[in-house]
Amino acid sequence: MEVKAISDDIFSHFTSSSYVLLDADSGTVLVSKNPNQKMQVASICKLMTSLITLEKIDAGELKLTDEIVASEHAASMEGSQAFLDAGSSYTVSDLLKSVIVASANDSAVVLAEAISGSESAFVSDMNNRAKELGMNNTVYANATGLPAPNQYSTAMDTSIILKEVAKHELYVNDSNIWMDSLTHPSGRKTELVNTNRLIKYYDKCKTGKTGFTDEAGYCLATTATNGNLNLVAVTLKCYEAQDRFKESIDLYNYGFANFENKKIIDSSVALENQIKVNGGKTDFAQIGFKNDFSAVAKKGDKSNYDVKINIAKSVKAPMQENAKVGVATIVKDGKVVGEVDIVLKQKLEKQNFKDILNKIANNWAIS
Repeated sequence: MEVKAISDDIFSHFTSSSYVLLDADSGTVLVSKNPNQKMQVASICKLMTSLITLEKIDAGELKLTDEIVASEHAASMEGSQAFLDAGSSYTVSDLLKSVIVASANDSAVVLAEAISGSESAFVSDMNNRAKELGMNNTVYANATGLPAPNQYSTAMDTSIILKEVAKHELYVNDSNIWMDSLTHPSGRKTELVNTNRLIKYYDKCKTGKTGFTDEAGYCLATTATNGNLNLVAVTLKCYEAQDRFKESIDLYNYGFANFENKKIIDSSVALENQIKVNGGKTDFAQIGFKNDFSAVAKKGDKSNYDVKINIAKSVKAPMQENAKVGVATIVKDGKVVGEVDIVLKQKLEKQNFKDILNKIANNWAIS
């Protein structure tokens, strides 16, 4: 979904070759330029490296306290580094933090090798995960974002991966570290300085990732929040380092000044409807919305949203709580803008012989 917001003239001073500003919750694009143009995005590729690492941690396949030996290949990486010592062991926690805060290429490769056995195998995992997320204009060639002729992404795809990574509290917390240090087994220290200035100088910024190579230019992907409006801004291939920060702030200022978030469905509010239960301990069950639904709109927009509810006439026990029993369709100006599942708000247990006798007895008493 896209809001035809403004003329591009307001952003004519931008140096970025591609940019996009969108509502993080609904995915609505508020303004963009060449959002699907394929280009190298440098260290923004490490968003995927970080995501896969975080998902392995969540799955219990990797622990933050695990120690990994830095290979010669990893320690030989150029560009941004944690200056790891080949043959030395580092914790997953320290490696991941150095990737998120300081965009360390050597640490990224150490994690890749530990997770998939080799960087090339990890790249295959990166590309598979990109497809799962719907990043159809992205191809990875390494775990770092260092220049490669067959490696590219887009502003839109970058927004997808950033939103996914931002679901992980560990990433958000580490991305807000301004300065830290990595202590090597030898006692030597490497200073870690955050490359995302918005974390320090723009109080609405929540998380993000920078990128730079000569080929990619200066890139930035961030999220920012003001009230209940959550936005994502991506600027790719800016001329100068400061341009990506200035242009991202310009995008955010425009978004927060001109748009608002309207909650159309509140999942905390119970539906008055009940659904008939066949063969259950109870004859009727409580139902409700599975999740909230919000829509971003221009301030002053008086358009109304209609919610059309379609629920099954009955269900058969047993069924688990949160099982889908219907759908709510959200319509604006005659067009469907979203759907929310309607689910059971209780577990339905199958009736036994005693329950049947009790129901017969109750019915007899009533009659």
